[in-house]
Amino acid sequence: MQSGWQSGDRVTRVTYRRAPGYFQRVGNSACGACFGFFFVVAAFPLLFWNEGRAVQTAQSLDEGLASCIRLHTTDMAFDSNQNRLIHLSGVLTTQTAVEDTSFGVKLYAVRLERYVEMYQWEESSSTHEYKEPNGDTRQETTYSYHRTWKSHVVNSNHFQNRFAHQNPSSMPISPSSFKSPSVQVGTFTLSAGLRTRLNQEHTVSPQSIAGLRLQRGQQISGDYVYQGNTHNHQIGDVRISWKYAGCSQTKDGLTSDCVPEQVSIIARQQGSFLAPYQTRAGDTFELLYYGVQSAESMFTQEHQANTMFTWGLRGVGFLVMLIGFSLITSIITEIVSFIPIVRELVSFGVTIFNVCLSLSLSLFVIAIGWLRYRPALSLTLLAIGALPYLLARMTSKKHTDEHKRM
Repeated sequence: MQSGWQSGDRVTRVTYRRAPGYFQRVGNSACGACFGFFFVVAAFPLLFWNEGRAVQTAQSLDEGLASCIRLHTTDMAFDSNQNRLIHLSGVLTTQTAVEDTSFGVKLYAVRLERYVEMYQWEESSSTHEYKEPNGDTRQETTYSYHRTWKSHVVNSNHFQNRFAHQNPSSMPISPSSFKSPSVQVGTFTLSAGLRTRLNQEHTVSPQSIAGLRLQRGQQISGDYVYQGNTHNHQIGDVRISWKYAGCSQTKDGLTSDCVPEQVSIIARQQGSFLAPYQTRAGDTFELLYYGVQSAESMFTQEHQANTMFTWGLRGVGFLVMLIGFSLITSIITEIVSFIPIVRELVSFGVTIFNVCLSLSLSLFVIAIGWLRYRPALSLTLLAIGALPYLLARMTSKKHTDEHKRM
């Protein structure tokens, strides 16, 4: 059953959901247990793969630091460093400017982006549920509408109140990206992978663009070129902005916003070309950081990033396993759900059991992954993982002894 009401820029829809019966809830839990089994099974290879990846990456980074050659000049490529891992620092250079010919925006950088946003309606929703006296659930969903700048077309045909909140079906101006075909540091040419690491974007102020070409109905306000009213925005108005990454030089009276940037790079020397480096441990990498940084600092940051990513995936693996065990054991809670006090006690006990079991098994898989690379850490994790089991055995033995004495 569904009903609703409307007021201005808000629409509320009300639906009623009949409460499932006892046997239906038990049946749903049984189906959930089947899905839970697949969650648990999936968690094991995810955790094990993550540890293997973490070990391999750590070994590759250690190998890279030990074999890296520090260059003191970037003016020439030495034949003795052919196919070896090198570290260098210098200023970015490009031979040709990147240009947005439609608007006359031109500067020497690795990449120039034209961003386009359109003023549109956007729908948001909030849902609240209420229990009815007969056990049914009343669900109230309120849809509200507000105007905002969006970089993509918001399809208003799917709005709950689409007749009063209609958006244009397309963008009058398209966004675009302009990239330099070749980027150098001294005599060395950067690979495509290194160029993608130049991702720190800077805004180009339209006032600083020499020769900016505006089309009819366009005007500058702040960091944007507006097509429409600059203050009293209407649905369908457009604003355009530009950002660049990896400024290489300033010349020919181009935009004054661009300041040449220094970078530090670790990569394999292939003639005068910088390419990815293949380690014996199995990883392939090429590193680029902004500013002048030592090889030690760059590898330390990579180790830190590897550690954070590893712990993130460990958390995901643990949650996947916990969700799996929760689905598997949910049928136990549903079986006793008609007895309120027992239901709460059983639910609490099952939750503690699921957390302990998921944590123990996660630590066990992690420990196996590190057994060869760091045995001491592996044994420590195994001991921590076995702790809940040992505590449970000790508690069970204590209760058994007390029962015998009675």
